[in-house]
Amino acid sequence: MNGSLILSLAARNLFRNTKRTLITSVAVVAGVAVLIIGWGLVDGLDENVIRAQEDTISGHVLLRPDQYPDDNRSYPIADTQVPTDALKNHLQSKEVESWTERLVFSAKASLFAPADPSRVTGSGSQGLPVKGIGYATEGENQVFDRQSWTVTGAWPESSEDVAMGSTLAQMMDVQLNDTISLQARAKAQNADDSDGQGAQMADFYRVSGIIETRNPAMDSTTVWLPMAEADALLLTHGARSHIAVRLSNRDQANTFAASELDGWQATTATEEVSDLLAINAFRRRAISMVVFILLAIAGTGIANTVVMAAYERVREIGTLQAMGMSRNGIRGLFLLEGGIMGLTAGLLGAILGSGVVLHFAQNGIDLSGLAQASGAMNFSTILYMRFNAEVVGWALAFGVGVSLLASIYPAQHAARMNPADAVRAD
Repeated sequence: MNGSLILSLAARNLFRNTKRTLITSVAVVAGVAVLIIGWGLVDGLDENVIRAQEDTISGHVLLRPDQYPDDNRSYPIADTQVPTDALKNHLQSKEVESWTERLVFSAKASLFAPADPSRVTGSGSQGLPVKGIGYATEGENQVFDRQSWTVTGAWPESSEDVAMGSTLAQMMDVQLNDTISLQARAKAQNADDSDGQGAQMADFYRVSGIIETRNPAMDSTTVWLPMAEADALLLTHGARSHIAVRLSNRDQANTFAASELDGWQATTATEEVSDLLAINAFRRRAISMVVFILLAIAGTGIANTVVMAAYERVREIGTLQAMGMSRNGIRGLFLLEGGIMGLTAGLLGAILGSGVVLHFAQNGIDLSGLAQASGAMNFSTILYMRFNAEVVGWALAFGVGVSLLASIYPAQHAARMNPADAVRAD
């Protein structure tokens, strides 16, 4: 018998019991769709945390002095150092698009409101711990995506101004033009300071701007100062704690980080968020397990459907064999039925999953409601799923493959039927 006849027989047989075929196919549709949506979500989460790191904290590569800790929890002013001319020359290489210096330090902030004592927050030694960042405006604008940040008020324009993260301002009940005090240890000025830290410094500042970067790690902890004012407060005389580097291509980050940097150590943005990426890898495995269970259920249903179809069509099988169809032909007929079922359901699942991923790849998911609960976790509050055609192809192939595997036993069973017994069947 020719292939077109076998194909028409397979298609006709699937529609003999439409309800049973549809119910069996639902699990395949769900499995393929969940795989595409789940991987699109996790891939989007990976990109989300990397982009949040790149656009607000480190650029593509973050440089620290050799002895400086990389735990992102302590910022010892004693370990800062002045960038050398050799390092600055290296940062002029062709793969570097832009770079900027930062002076990051630990401080305590208090709201100063003498006219309304009830609003005073974190007064005296009980000031709220914050992360201060001294910045150079021109470099910051080139390295970081500041145009996407929401600025209420304005960035500091004088030495008496600072800007605050939006969540931090909310926690401290700080409003525009309020006055806050900052307390921090200065850099040691003589060899007698054995711990490398100098005197406790403090000053008052007007809050000129409240900044929402959409990264909770920044919005909940950060006070921004112009670099000149940070130098004046901490007596660092040009010493810096971090240099953020933006390259012309993210793929160059590992190569650049491995280069000789004259007393500075480098880590890529991906390395900086490796702990969050590890959590996402676990999520990806969990999604794969859910999909495996769904497709295992689908495979069981397909096998049951094809076996039932074989028993219902005993006479037909006998007639086909009597007309000259070989056992391989019978086997192929039932495998084809399972394959058509899997391909049709897989395509529906792929269309459904791809549609969801493409929608949220364009429009994003607003996670701002999770910002408070997440504390200082590094991620962007707008999550964009990531569409990957390769994942769609693998998901579709997986769905069809499960359907074909589930059809092997029923096909073998149908092929082993005795033609004479089949024809005599009631």
